[in-house]
Amino acid sequence: MEMKTDRAKGSIILFITAGCLALAGCTGQRAAHAPVRQITMAELDAAAQMLNIAECANGAAESAEREVSPEEWGLSLIEEELIIPGMEEEYDLLFVTDTHAMSEDAADSDQVREYHRIRREQFFEKEEAGAEECLENWISFANARKVDAVLLGGDIIDCPSQGNLGYLDRQLRRLEMPYLYTPGNHDWTYPWEYMTERGTEEYLPLLQPYMEGNTALHTWENENLLVIAVDDSPGRINSGVLNEYRKLLETQKTVILLVHVPFLTQSVLEKAKETWSTAVVLGGGNYGGIYPDKVSEEFIELTTAADSPVELVLAGHVHYYDKDFIVGDKKVLQLVGDAGFHGSGILLHVLGGE
Repeated sequence: MEMKTDRAKGSIILFITAGCLALAGCTGQRAAHAPVRQITMAELDAAAQMLNIAECANGAAESAEREVSPEEWGLSLIEEELIIPGMEEEYDLLFVTDTHAMSEDAADSDQVREYHRIRREQFFEKEEAGAEECLENWISFANARKVDAVLLGGDIIDCPSQGNLGYLDRQLRRLEMPYLYTPGNHDWTYPWEYMTERGTEEYLPLLQPYMEGNTALHTWENENLLVIAVDDSPGRINSGVLNEYRKLLETQKTVILLVHVPFLTQSVLEKAKETWSTAVVLGGGNYGGIYPDKVSEEFIELTTAADSPVELVLAGHVHYYDKDFIVGDKKVLQLVGDAGFHGSGILLHVLGGE
């Protein structure tokens, strides 16, 4: 195709070869004796618009087909599958735990600021992303990947300061999908108020807006799944949740249990002994874990009962990845997530199967 401008007439003359029936879709093949005609500006504008629409459509298709990579945000994913026999739908659930996000506010005390400084050195001095970017990157990835839900395994913020709570609120509001959030031991405590009565009464309730008004137990569900978040951040289960938990387990749906402190498995306990100087696993007190009280024992027994609908437990707290089975009347798979501030998370594919 050749183009010339006729200055006198103010139009563009296109010499179109045979085989080009329209500007869009021209093959570019030339005939020996091609007819020539003049195209008006109106015709050219219409053809150009057709080309623009086609290019936009192609660009949108390419964008839709492009796989969203976590590396764009400095993140890495461990992908796991949960097979539910007979289920036709598929779900992608993003599990993130222990981001320990920190963000300062003018209202924060000098004591809180100093605590943040120490914790930044402890957690983030070797990390590419800073404390303020950590949770933000996971939210951005979740939105770009368009997962069906985000499951937050606790210690999402490093303490309940004004700066941290404000940052948490801003980030969770960015999520474009449902989320479920169970408390971690750092979300609602300070070292000087660790698991104290004041902390329980004053700081833990600050998380209620993000936990359906109930930090002890709350749920998210769809037509196939019931995800139950239960607070075990003190290293025990709240006695007030047993009856409700028992009723929830009467469901015909597959249940995923979301906690912060992992339950005893052989592998998670062995790694804990190598990594931590204190007990960080619920169960196995004789072997270095946390001695469970009667309520916690009954809770775990319900979870692993022969007729339990619980097929998966998600936990955090220990800052390393682990995959093993909780042993009871039936074995229940437990996935423990590495720390989110390491840039690590779990993408859970829930699939149907025979």
